[in-house]
Amino acid sequence: MNCLAASIGQSLRYAYAHHIQRLMVIGNFALLAGLAAEAVHRWYLGVYIDAFEWVELPNTLGMSQFADGGLLATKPYVSSAAYIDRMSDYCKGCRYDKKARSGDRACPFNALYWHFFSRHRDKLQRNPRVSMVYRNLDRFAPAERDAIVRRAEAVLADLDRL
Repeated sequence: MNCLAASIGQSLRYAYAHHIQRLMVIGNFALLAGLAAEAVHRWYLGVYIDAFEWVELPNTLGMSQFADGGLLATKPYVSSAAYIDRMSDYCKGCRYDKKARSGDRACPFNALYWHFFSRHRDKLQRNPRVSMVYRNLDRFAPAERDAIVRRAEAVLADLDRL
């Protein structure tokens, strides 16, 4: 994934990443993939030169990882590949298809995005800030929803290959 490789690579090289790289690439992926929020927080503290715990803790656990139960952020900050494509040039030349939701070439962000909302429906569906997501998800044909889940599960089972 060009976006993760560039964002993590820059973070490791320079101990710095732009807000979009931290929140909507690395943090977004971590939340969609179900990584441990505390581990993400510790990684941010260890890798970023400008990471001070009094700022990093609420930003990572509250905003990026939605791990405070919604106290800081009123909705999870997650997105599909469309947002990453709008905010960066990472999708150009990436081996993954930024528009596909399923299949081997589908951008992992897409399947993971829909899978995230499927997994957390009970907790999130009453949140008015994400109600449109559920209306869109419910419009997908059952076969498409099944294909998205299969793609997401394949991605989650083999994160190192991305």
